[in-house]
Amino acid sequence: MRKLATLAVLLGLVANPATLSADETSWKKNEINSSYYVSGIQDAPITLVVYSSPTCSHCVDFHRNELEALKRDFVEKNVLKVIYRPYVRNSVDAVIFMLSKAHGGDRYFETLSYFMSRFEEIAAADDTETALRKIATELAIDRTDFDLAISDQAYLDELNAGTKQAQSEVGVTGTPTFFIDDQPINIRRSFKEVSAAVAEKAGMVPASPEGHP
Repeated sequence: MRKLATLAVLLGLVANPATLSADETSWKKNEINSSYYVSGIQDAPITLVVYSSPTCSHCVDFHRNELEALKRDFVEKNVLKVIYRPYVRNSVDAVIFMLSKAHGGDRYFETLSYFMSRFEEIAAADDTETALRKIATELAIDRTDFDLAISDQAYLDELNAGTKQAQSEVGVTGTPTFFIDDQPINIRRSFKEVSAAVAEKAGMVPASPEGHP
């Protein structure tokens, strides 16, 4: 994937996420911040925190294949609240998160999901900026809105500070990373282990996703 020339300049702080100190943000594991997507009722007894990056193939795998099962088996039963936390690995991650936020409100996750559904296209693109702008137009984000979204310095600072704090205080070293009620889930073989861990915590057995044993 070719580097984003123009966007990398605009998002130069991504490479040095030290604009805000950890004390200036609220990134404790179970706290909710404007950067997060939250699925589930606020007082759900179990909280699953997911650190994710849209350019991470394993994150895309989890997003495509296991997240809906978690929602169906636990979130819709008011057992689980999922907090999705953005983790910036590169300029493309930052751009996608910023576009998702700018698209607004309930459409944050819809926008993020749409870009993640085009993971292979973005990864294979010779001109990543053009690919991102093309996908954005399919979401009714025109060039002006795109440029406005990625000029949101305050949100970029927030993303960078959150990534820095995830590394230094929470111990996140890669994505995806999962915590249940502040306890890490160590994935050994399959993302189905996330559902299994939630089920164990809840004292229940999840329904098997269609096509899964």
